[in-house]
Amino acid sequence: MIGIVTAMANRRRPTGRVTPKGTRPAERGGPKRTAPSVVPEPVQVGRRPSRPSLLLAVAVAWLVVGVVILTTFSAGWRFIPGVFAIGIGLFFARAAAATVLRREHR
Repeated sequence: MIGIVTAMANRRRPTGRVTPKGTRPAERGGPKRTAPSVVPEPVQVGRRPSRPSLLLAVAVAWLVVGVVILTTFSAGWRFIPGVFAIGIGLFFARAAAATVLRREHR
């Protein structure tokens, strides 16, 4: 039994990738370069941006919710959800402004 283990341990195995006989390795050329031509206008990749009016409406809704929370809640912790809601509204307002500026840039 020990003789089999020793024989198996000493057997040398090929390392790395070996190309089978009768086939040729693939060419190692890089991508073909073409002559520079007129660069086309960049296209929108992925989803289209949301409408600025929708983003502004959501921003106003969150700002109103934040003000309502600050004015109507009587608990001492009302500042936490109020400021949180106003912050979300400001993020949506910033997104609306960015969308408007992006559309004007085109």
